[in-house]
Amino acid sequence: MAVGPRASKEEFMQALGLNSHDPQHEQYYRAMRDEAILTYNHLNEDRSNLLDSIAADPATKPPYFWHHIRPERQRWGILEIARNAGPLTRPLFARGAVVTSTINTTGVGAAATGPGGGGTTGGGGEYGPNWVAGWLLYSVFRSRDVRNNRNRRRGEERGKFAFWVSFSFPLLFYIL
Repeated sequence: MAVGPRASKEEFMQALGLNSHDPQHEQYYRAMRDEAILTYNHLNEDRSNLLDSIAADPATKPPYFWHHIRPERQRWGILEIARNAGPLTRPLFARGAVVTSTINTTGVGAAATGPGGGGTTGGGGEYGPNWVAGWLLYSVFRSRDVRNNRNRRRGEERGKFAFWVSFSFPLLFYIL
């Protein structure tokens, strides 16, 4: 059963038949994520991976956001992860292959596709052509996006508090 890119890690692992509380399964997850990180790094190395409107802005610097990457480069990244999977993770990525069909069973519009839609492009929709690689790559982009990262925000708030405490309290004691 495929899950979309915004599914939780728990839902993702469950869809793969993995248990997030099993240390062995967690190793599989980390290995797959490490493979996705390699592609994430590659996509952040070259501005040609960006949408034209984003690439034209000289203020745009890496790390880039998922929605700034050209759709065809997102698709390439997803395929690249699945294609270069190691022996440990290859069977898990194989479960994520989105099968598309160009046979139009409705008689109108787009062709029938596997999970995630995709229309006549054969792209598998928002998380195709491989929902496992797509979920992981999207997850890596999100985890490095400070706007969506709860851990970084929490850390920044603590840092501000620590700064305030370290400079405010000594002054209070000194003044008193």
